This record gives sequence, C-alpha cells and structure tokens, in this order.
Amino acid sequence: MKKGKFAGEEEAGTRYWISAPYFCDFCFMFYDIIVVYINGGVKMKIKLLGTAAFEGIPALFCRCDICQESRKLGGKNIRMRSSALVDNKIGLDFTNDTLAHIHNYNLDFSVLEHLFIGHSHSDHFNYYDLEAKLKWYTNEGNPVLNVYGNKVSIEMLSSYLEKFGDISPYMKLHVLEPFTQTKVEDYTVTALPATHITDFPEEKALVYVIERNGKRIFYGLDSGWYYDETWEYLKTIHLDCMVLDCTNGFAEGGTSNHMSFKENVNVVKKLTEAGSLNASSKIVSTHFSHNGKVVYDRHCEEFAGQGIIMSYDGIEIEV
Repeated sequence: MKKGKFAGEEEAGTRYWISAPYFCDFCFMFYDIIVVYINGGVKMKIKLLGTAAFEGIPALFCRCDICQESRKLGGKNIRMRSSALVDNKIGLDFTNDTLAHIHNYNLDFSVLEHLFIGHSHSDHFNYYDLEAKLKWYTNEGNPVLNVYGNKVSIEMLSSYLEKFGDISPYMKLHVLEPFTQTKVEDYTVTALPATHITDFPEEKALVYVIERNGKRIFYGLDSGWYYDETWEYLKTIHLDCMVLDCTNGFAEGGTSNHMSFKENVNVVKKLTEAGSLNASSKIVSTHFSHNGKVVYDRHCEEFAGQGIIMSYDGIEIEV
C-alpha cells in the first residue's frame, strides 16, 4: 500500500492505493486498481448542458402531445440538444445550443482547451460555430482549443476552416481511432466504438470513458446496443458513472442507432453482473426525443425505480 500527498495540493490529505478484487456471478475474478481518498479526496463532476436528441423538447416545429405537455410544464421538461462538460475542463460534443448553454450557465469557453466529438451529426458537432475561436471573434492570449474526433468529423472541420489559413495559434485538430487513449492533464480519455450509423459509411462514431484518479465516467450518447469489442472493454473496468443514450425512451422497436429505457436497464444489468457497475455507480439516462414519449415530471420516478437518474438540462453528477 502506498500513500502520499495529492499532486498539486500541499495539504489536501493522504491517498491510499488499494488493489481491490471484483467478483461476478459467473465466478471469475478480475482486479482493478481503485483509489480511495481520505481527508480531501479529488472528485470528478460531469454537467449535462443539454439532454435532448436533435429536435429538442419541445421540438422546433412540433405540437405533438409530448411537446405540448413539456411546453406547458416548463422547467426540467424543456430540453436542449445534448452536450456535457467534465470539471469545466473537457467538453463533450459541440451543439447548435452551445452559445445558449454558455449564457444560461455562465460558462467561460475561452479557457476551454479540450473538446471531444462523438460523430459528425449536427446535433453533436456544429463545427460552423468553432469559427468563433479564430482571431476575428475573440481576444488574444486565450489557450489553444484541442478538438478530438473521428476521421470524418475532423476532416469536415479542417475543410471548413481551410479558408482561414493557419489556425494553429487557436485550434489543433486530432483524429481518434477506436480504443485510442488521450492524456489530458491528469485525465485519460478512451475512445470506444459506438453503434451508430451516419451519412458516411466509413465513419466510426465514438463514445468515451473519462478517467481521473481512479474515477471513471462513461459518456455513451448516440449508440445502440454496443459492439462486442465495446462490451469486452467495459467489462474490464469499474465505472463510477454511466451516461446512457435513451433517445427511444418508451417507444417500442426503435433503431439500432439509439437505445430505449428498457435497453438502459439491460445495460445496467449486464455490466452489474460483470462487476463493472456496483451499488455506488451512478446511472444517468439522457438524449431524449419527443418520439420516445418521455416527460420528466411524469416519468422521473419510474426511472428512479430502476436505479437510473432521468437527466434534465444542467444536472450535475459528482463521483
């Protein structure tokens, strides 16, 4: 057992590194190294800026029953398009609503240095607005923004920004392949294959695991039931928080591009049996569509009954 001071904090406390075994119902054992902090432990926080699918709730041009009810109820029933922020340091997706989030939550993206994109769909990658990072629209002296994503997404952004010349003083672009691990300060971000089809047959949509000091958050938006290789990776790690796509909500059938509430429950069951989730893990459903027939005020308790947090715009989860 090792102990020592926290990196970057003079008197934060003592940390203990413990090799802890996890057992599953199938009687196999694997080991994961977890960190238990005493007297000032470092935690990780994810803020869900928006929690809707592409069309938002209420949707742009819709008067369906769900949109009408959500509009009437207001509050947590109103949803913008999905993106997230981890510890105010790592952005996850960049949507058409990002500027509204900056205003609503008093965020300062001028200091954001790392942005991870899942895929090229516009509700996850509004690359046009990244032009605002360039010299004509911002003050000098801000840090460079590193944008990470699959080959298709990064090529789209690169092609759009080409007309502006050298962007390196303001932005750096990074292509990620599935299972790429990226070091961001004291974080490790692992890209995993998502089950999601786009307009580009060659595109490899991504979901992410963000790790810091032994804590892990899975951000799994825009994915149906995972590929075998994604399942195999998830079974080898412990997850403190799992943010799941729930686009299809209570709708029957759905598509392989997204998950439903029922599939969220099955994901939790599968990974609990594997030992990757336990009673302390926080499970969050998000990326809701009006087609999924969900309304926060009516359904949050039903989600809670399955041990799942039904998200709303601005929710913060700490692990």
